[in-house]
Amino acid sequence: MPMISDGSRAGAIEVRPSAALELMWVFHDCEAGHSLEGPLSSLEGLRTERGQEFREFWDDGVRGFTELVVLAQRSGTLFDLDLERFFAELDQAALSDQPSPSLLSETPFERRALEARLRRLRTEAGVRADYKQLLRDAWDHVLPEWEALGRPAVVKAATDWRSRLDRGDSFRSLLERPRIWPGRPEIEDLADGAAAEGRLVMSPGWFYGVVHLVELDGTVLLGRRLRTSDEAVARQQISQAVAAKMRALADPTRLAILLWLASHPSSITEVARQFKLSQPTVSAHVQLLRESDLIEEKQTGRSSTLTVTERRVKDLLSVVEEALLRQFPAD
Repeated sequence: MPMISDGSRAGAIEVRPSAALELMWVFHDCEAGHSLEGPLSSLEGLRTERGQEFREFWDDGVRGFTELVVLAQRSGTLFDLDLERFFAELDQAALSDQPSPSLLSETPFERRALEARLRRLRTEAGVRADYKQLLRDAWDHVLPEWEALGRPAVVKAATDWRSRLDRGDSFRSLLERPRIWPGRPEIEDLADGAAAEGRLVMSPGWFYGVVHLVELDGTVLLGRRLRTSDEAVARQQISQAVAAKMRALADPTRLAILLWLASHPSSITEVARQFKLSQPTVSAHVQLLRESDLIEEKQTGRSSTLTVTERRVKDLLSVVEEALLRQFPAD
């Protein structure tokens, strides 16, 4: 990773937009289980058409394609504003046997999944070819918007951010939030440490989420989306999304079934017998749990065995936690 060499306070923080980070966020956005409105509405067509395919490509429970940032780092193209060199160098970067990056911004589960992805890209030529084509397809879809609107906007913002840092503004003022990620104090420590030690790179984004942070072997990439939406509309969308997610846990019987399946993988018939309910009633509860992606099913003969893993429950709760906590005032 490029490091910051200027010892002055303002010079200790770089500002560099990145097309690779934009593409990473395109995948993250399009894997959403809800319609994209407001600032990201231009991606709704891609999400509708290819979102399921994006989610199923790795099928490891980790949203988005963060490993492509590692590949951009390895190919020296992380801060390019187009992706032609990235695609040209992708195969060589994927074949690299470099140690896995630290990725301290991700959870241990996510780090293991990303390490497995990089291993598959290195060892499976077919996966590597399909992956490259998927990335190319997604980028080709958003390229007109990026060239016409996104790239000029982030270049302009980068110039403004550099000027503000030169005037003595803090990196948090660029994010327009004193706290980066409420509920994750380790993220605050990562950013503060990187800023103090000259390892922080700020990136304004066009397709980003509200805030963006990735740690790569000591360097912290931090930024935010430039476009904003109407706050009332945003709150309504968040309320609807959270309510839909939590609906699966809102019924005491359904929650009891979920907890039972966590330690007793069972068929619908067995669940009905355990809870003294009719099979149609159990099927209705199971369908809601399935729609929230809380249940895993394994075909055994003519019936399916239902089970619940800790990871699936954590994933649902983490999505809800992130959506809610980001609405609180950052203090």
